[in-house]
Formats: sequence, structure tokens, C-alpha cells
Amino acid sequence: MILQPSKQAGASHPSRPVIRRKGLFAAKILVAVLALCFISLCATPANAQQTVDQILTLVNDDIITRIDLLWSIAMDPKAPSPVGPVGSDLLSQKLDVMIDERLIAQEAARIPTAPITQDEVDRKRTELIKGFRNEAEFRQRVGSVGLTPQKIDELLRQRILIDRFVDFRFRSFVLVTEQETRRYYDETLAPEVRKQGQIPPPLDQVRDGIVKLLKERKMEDEETRWLASARQRADVVQIAEP
Repeated sequence: MILQPSKQAGASHPSRPVIRRKGLFAAKILVAVLALCFISLCATPANAQQTVDQILTLVNDDIITRIDLLWSIAMDPKAPSPVGPVGSDLLSQKLDVMIDERLIAQEAARIPTAPITQDEVDRKRTELIKGFRNEAEFRQRVGSVGLTPQKIDELLRQRILIDRFVDFRFRSFVLVTEQETRRYYDETLAPEVRKQGQIPPPLDQVRDGIVKLLKERKMEDEETRWLASARQRADVVQIAEP
């Protein structure tokens, strides 16, 4: 459930449970603000400007701030550089993605799993850097938003945890039947190849690719349904526009 500050306070008389619920939200917001202020006060003069931040959204008990979005942009090879002004559309898009990531991470934290090793983090970092033109570009982007190596590792660990949950919850339960594979070949792949004036390859030559494609599609559909349900159950409180 996504809530925004009401513009018509006092227009109705909510029941007592709703009052308690709003009181809980207010308490969460107050705690979040105090925590962020405490961090800011503890900052040294050299980095105080980078530490002061704006809380945008609460996802259950998790805080999403504007710097979280800038960190996500910096670590996304497909996103524009975070150096300089960042458009509100991109920030809103990143906020929407981050809400989903927080919901998955919260669910993943409830499931026992093996500890994440430093080797896994190192491999994840190497994989991430390969998405940029070179390592220098990656270092420049993360440095521009104050991302330290320690914080990068922390964010990578969260990504690994999310990946593990997605594999466990969605990928491992997705099955593609022979009938589905044949239907895709007959109704989609073969006609497209013929439109290009070519002879379609035998099904056996492209079977693995079709199965992989259909499995990814099914997994994405299942993940989308799960996230929609998770958002309905969650307390998502928007405090400010990104």
C-alpha cells in the first residue's frame, strides 16, 4: 500500500485502528529523520555537505533517501552520469525500482542462506565494472557521489542477496514445456526467419535458446506478479518527491 501525505486533514473521522496506523507511520518518519540528523551531526566538516540528505520514502522500516538514488544511478552503466543535475524522471524511475529492490531484500532476509563470501563480492564487482567503458569511468562515477569501496561492497552484497532470492523464488520453479517450445518455434521464430527470406534452422538447433528465452519471460512475469502483491501488503510511505 503506497501512502502519500493527505491534503485534506480532518475531512473524515477515521476509526481507532487507522489512527494507530497513522501514528505508527508518523513515529517511523520521526525516527528516520532523527537518525539522519544524527549522522549529519557526526559528520566532519569536510564531508558534512555530502552526508546531509533528504528522505524520500519509507518501505516498511527501510529508508530510501535521495543519495540512495544517486548511488544507484552511479552504479548503473546504462544510466547517465550522476555528475551534474539529474532529471526528476530518472530519479522517479530509480525510486520505483529501489522500492521493489527493498521489498525483495526484506523478504530475502527472512530466508536462511549461506553467508556471502568476499570472493562473491569481488566477482560481482568485476562483472559490474565490465559494463562500463573502463574501470576509470566506473571509479569517476562512484567517486562523484561519495561512494566508498566499503559502501560499494555493502551495496553489492545486497544485490547478491536479491539475486539469490530471485533464483530461489522464481527461476528454480519456472518450467518450459515441449509444447510451449514448439509453439514459439512454429508461431514466432520460423515465420520471422522466413520474412527475412531465409530458411528456419531445425528446432533442435535452436531449442536451448528458445527454452532460455521463454524461461526468462515466465520468470519476469512471476516476479512482476509477486512484486504487485508485495506492494499491496507493504507500508510504502512517500515523504517527498525525488
